[in-house]
Amino acid sequence: MTKIFFDVDTQNDFMNKDGLLYVPGAEDIKPNLKKLADYAIEHDIPIFGSSDCHHGTKYFKDVELELKMWGGPFQNHCMDGSKGAERIEETKNSLTEEFKKQTYDVFDNNELREKLQKYNVTEAVVYGVATDYCIKAAVTGLQNIGIQCFVVEDAISGVSEETTKDAKAEMIIAGAKFIKTSDILK
Repeated sequence: MTKIFFDVDTQNDFMNKDGLLYVPGAEDIKPNLKKLADYAIEHDIPIFGSSDCHHGTKYFKDVELELKMWGGPFQNHCMDGSKGAERIEETKNSLTEEFKKQTYDVFDNNELREKLQKYNVTEAVVYGVATDYCIKAAVTGLQNIGIQCFVVEDAISGVSEETTKDAKAEMIIAGAKFIKTSDILK
């Protein structure tokens, strides 16, 4: 039985007000993100993390349909090799395993299931952005394969209030539990 921390997309383009796809309120959760990363490192808890990684080339067009350049709703963001694709200072260099993705869903990266099995993961403490997209996809995916998720409510941020509320309800229906950073640090 192994517990992991799961850092969802804590990258500059999402987390900073000058980022290309800033998630409202993301800067407010940075102190808690740092506390969680530090706690996991101090307690030898593996930190898995998803990272948006877009290329903007015709080769990736079919999987990067969310980008405006291919007719999607979101401007180009987290482009491979850009400053925007890098993790923020608070979570930089904290990942044990990184899973790059071109869609909302980290399970589109085939290596994730293999690593979850290798580590015998049974529980995941989840935090990051955006609650109503990538976090929801990660949490429901983890729950669907029998991994109990604990979503850190004061270490997540969503794009809109309405879709975030709906996403939280979906995660609860899937079996996820919501906790606070202080619950972890006790």
